[in-house]
Amino acid sequence: MKHTTFTNRFFIVALLAATALFLGACNSEKKDIRLGSGNKGGIYDRFAVSFATEFNNRSQDIQIQPKNTAGSAANIRLLEEGFIDLGIVQADILKDHLMRSRKVSAISAVAGLYTESIQIVVSADSHIRTVADLQGHKVSVGEEESGVLRNAEIILEAYGIALEKIDARYLSFKNAAEALKAGEIDAFFCTAGVPTPSISELAAGKSIRILPLDSLDAKRIMNLHPELTASKIPAGTYAGQDSAVQTLGAKAVLVASQLLDSASVARISESIFAGSATGTPSMEFATTNIPVGFHPGAAAFYKGKNTSVDVVPPLPGRGPIPSTGD
Repeated sequence: MKHTTFTNRFFIVALLAATALFLGACNSEKKDIRLGSGNKGGIYDRFAVSFATEFNNRSQDIQIQPKNTAGSAANIRLLEEGFIDLGIVQADILKDHLMRSRKVSAISAVAGLYTESIQIVVSADSHIRTVADLQGHKVSVGEEESGVLRNAEIILEAYGIALEKIDARYLSFKNAAEALKAGEIDAFFCTAGVPTPSISELAAGKSIRILPLDSLDAKRIMNLHPELTASKIPAGTYAGQDSAVQTLGAKAVLVASQLLDSASVARISESIFAGSATGTPSMEFATTNIPVGFHPGAAAFYKGKNTSVDVVPPLPGRGPIPSTGD
C-alpha cells in the first residue's frame, strides 16, 4: 500500500514537472522555426536557404529550417494547418486564398521581399509567338498547389483558353526546362524572380524566347486582378535575349503563423533589412500592397523604424499576441 502511494505521488510530481516544462516551452521563443520555400533549386528555395543560413549564423537560440514545398498555395495550406511557421507566397495567391476561404486565417504578413515575373518560355525557333498560340500545345503550367499554376490559369483565361484546351503538364521549373530542352513540351510557365536559375541554365545550352504580353492585354488582366503588376524582364537577363520583355509580376511575401511568438518575428523582420546576399527591400516595398495584416512582432519592428502597418486581428478565442517594442 505504501509502495502504491509512493508510486502515485511520484507519478503526480513527474506529471506536474513535465507540465511545467511544457508550459515553459510554450511561453519561450521557438527554437526551430520551419520556413516553407518552393521546389529545390528555385528562387524561393535559394532565398530561404540563404536567408536561413545568415539568420542562423547570427542567432544562437533560434534556428530557421527551410522546407522544400510545391510553392505558394502549398505554403498557405501548410501554414494554416500548422506544419510550417513561416512561408514565402505570392501576394496574388494569398489574396485569392483569403477571398475564397470561409475560415478565419492564421496567416499574417512579415515583409514583401521582391517582385516575381511571370515568364512563358518557348524555344527560339518555335512558331508560338503569343499566348493565343499556346492552344492545343503541350504546356507546363507549374506544379499542383503552386502560384505558377494560378498565374497560368489567369493568363490563359484572359485569352479564352481553358486548361482543357492545352495539353497541360504539371512540372517544377527544373523539370519543365529539361522537358522543353528534350522537346517533350512546347512551352512552360514560370513565376519567379529574375534571372531564374532553371531558365538561365536552359538558355546556356538552348536558344529560347520569352513570350511578351501586349500592353493592352496586360492592362486588361490587371483590371481583373489588381494584385498583379506590370513587370519588365531586362534585355540580357538570359543568353540570347536581345530586348526587354514586357510581362506581369507579383510580389513575393514572407508570411508567418499568428501562433509564432512576436519576439521571434521581430528578430526575423530585422534580419530581412540587415543587408545580405538575399538583397534588401525598401521599407515601402516591404509594407505596401500586402493583402493581409502584419504580425504584431513585425509591426513592432516597423514601428521602431517610424513605419506604420495594419496589424492582423487576433485569432478568435485567443488574446492578442504579446508584441515587443511597444
